[in-house]
Amino acid sequence: MVHPQKTRVAIVGGGYGGYALAIRLDAHLDVTLIDAREAFVHNVAAIRAVVDPALTRQIVIPYDRLLKRGRFVCGRVIEIDARGVRLANGAAIEADIVVVATGSHYAAPFKPQGDSAAEFSVRLAEVAAKVREADRVAIVGAGAVGVELAGEIKAVFKDKPVALLSSTDRLFPGYPARLHGEIVRRLRALGVELHLGDGAVRLDATDNPWFGELTLESGARLSGLIFPAIGARIAESPVHSLPGVERRRNGRVGVDGWMRPSRLPNVFALGDIADTGDAMTVVGTMRQAPWLVKTLREIASGKSVEQLKPYAPWPTPPFLLPLGPRRGVSVLPLGKSGLVVGDGITSSIKGKALFIPRYHKEFGRP
Repeated sequence: MVHPQKTRVAIVGGGYGGYALAIRLDAHLDVTLIDAREAFVHNVAAIRAVVDPALTRQIVIPYDRLLKRGRFVCGRVIEIDARGVRLANGAAIEADIVVVATGSHYAAPFKPQGDSAAEFSVRLAEVAAKVREADRVAIVGAGAVGVELAGEIKAVFKDKPVALLSSTDRLFPGYPARLHGEIVRRLRALGVELHLGDGAVRLDATDNPWFGELTLESGARLSGLIFPAIGARIAESPVHSLPGVERRRNGRVGVDGWMRPSRLPNVFALGDIADTGDAMTVVGTMRQAPWLVKTLREIASGKSVEQLKPYAPWPTPPFLLPLGPRRGVSVLPLGKSGLVVGDGITSSIKGKALFIPRYHKEFGRP
């Protein structure tokens, strides 16, 4: 039997899933958290930082106080095998269990574009200056980022024209129809110009906002500061090269019932990279990380994976969509299809503070 205190776990990726797993295993197993960036980026709050750049100082949080017993290693993992991982600088980290949580990319400035958290802060400030300068803003993509961005801009720049484009005519079709209606009502009350079912014909760039002009499928034209908000894309990961991995069309990897992506029985996947049935959201990691903590502790105590209960995705995932600090719509995981709630609950759960105090506390910087 392997003693829990001796089991070595290497976690590749320090985003929402990786950090949550590391901090919850720290008291029980020998944890090494590895990330290419020197600090955690709370990118959920980056949308508001576009209109309140002072927030940038609060959402880039160094890893140095996260773990009490384990350690953080800043480096890029380039290879994974049954014995552990190898970094780009040639260093090897041995591990009994490897968890891959390499996450996804998004257009600037909502996620870092490289391995430097400091560069992310600079880019975010540059985009905030462009928003202040712009006569009007057009947001291409009406997913969570696009809709939230429209609300944040109008909450601060009430007179600045903001257009929101979507190639589909219903927002968030996987949720109750009432959610669409409540969001549309609030956006119109804020003065957002909605173009639903009328997407952009072509984008000059998909990874950065730019000043220019758009032609819509209807033939209409929009100009100003153009934000591409067309969804996340999976980051290239060493997990893609493991034996037996099934790479899906969107870059996610298939996993078995215990979140293992390959023929290596001691390698697990967590978060956006893992096609568990959850959407690519922080909400997905909120369910996966606690399950994996329990599972890895059981494995460390000597149980085989097959003795343990498989992972089950959210039956009705919660959904939190602030439109500035005071407005918003959410779906709580209550009932068969979820309970749609409005401004007050959305603001108190997420909109007012964007979870910033929680992350400061968990990273040892209350």
